[in-house]
Amino acid sequence: MIRAQQLTRRFGALTAVDQVSLHVPQGSVTGFLGPNGAGKTTTMRMLCGVLTPTSGSAWIDGIDVTVSPEKARAKVGYLPESAPVYPEMRVVEYLSFRAGLYRVRGSKQAMEQVLEQCGLLQVRHRIIGQLSKGYRQRVALAAALLHEPVVLILDEPTAGLDPTQIDSMRNLIRNLAEDRAILISTHILSEVEAVCDSIIMIAGGHVLASGTLDDVRGDSGGCCLVETDLETAAALLENLPGIQSIDRMTAESGWYRYKVNVAAGEDPRVIIAETIGKAGGRVRELHAQQRTLDEIFRSVLSTPGAKDREVHS
Repeated sequence: MIRAQQLTRRFGALTAVDQVSLHVPQGSVTGFLGPNGAGKTTTMRMLCGVLTPTSGSAWIDGIDVTVSPEKARAKVGYLPESAPVYPEMRVVEYLSFRAGLYRVRGSKQAMEQVLEQCGLLQVRHRIIGQLSKGYRQRVALAAALLHEPVVLILDEPTAGLDPTQIDSMRNLIRNLAEDRAILISTHILSEVEAVCDSIIMIAGGHVLASGTLDDVRGDSGGCCLVETDLETAAALLENLPGIQSIDRMTAESGWYRYKVNVAAGEDPRVIIAETIGKAGGRVRELHAQQRTLDEIFRSVLSTPGAKDREVHS
């Protein structure tokens, strides 16, 4: 549904997005992660046909965005970070106005559908400026859905919402993904784990990692938590195959706890237990643990060259 190949955008001497490739299939939600200024919003604007790429190509439902931008835009529902609503209008007035801009056929039926989808039936006659930020976000999303887009591109859709509003918006996004391709820009890692099927990590205009959550976790390795009474365990374990580093965590009552960082595809638990046993030590705890998304994100960003340029989105 959404595809980009070596998408690049330059502003004078500044390269904001550099050869970004991605694919978001129908029925899925992909999280677009990166620090501020990574190039996320610039990429999304190119996918929407708002910005023309300097080079590279993008397709929305098979339509080349640069060749037929109007046809591609007709397939996209775009929600910017700041909800584009008129606060002095009532909800139904605003949706009617947006339906007119989109030239939506059967606009009354379309309005009823999005009001129900976005949980706005009970506030349909309220003035938008008197609604909570969560409801204003819903109104903006409803407007983006009026023309029944097959693709949704959402820029920080839960920014500034309270926990209850965030949960509600996440559930709505999951429901909307049943027959659409959805790309979400966010820096909230818990949001990615809650709603996304796959992720794309970007920094300095480059894609640094992409894939399903399990793939990215697997590619980044993991760790083992070890609790032993052998004080010299770290020195013994640090040179074992598959072990990248060891962090000493706590020590109490004669027991020492370590976090053993493991390379991708490795599971050294058996050799860890054998090595400690041969040295006369006992193991009270030994279990594998996947790296958290936050740890993976920080690790990816620390890759040499990941943040070597200041870019603006």
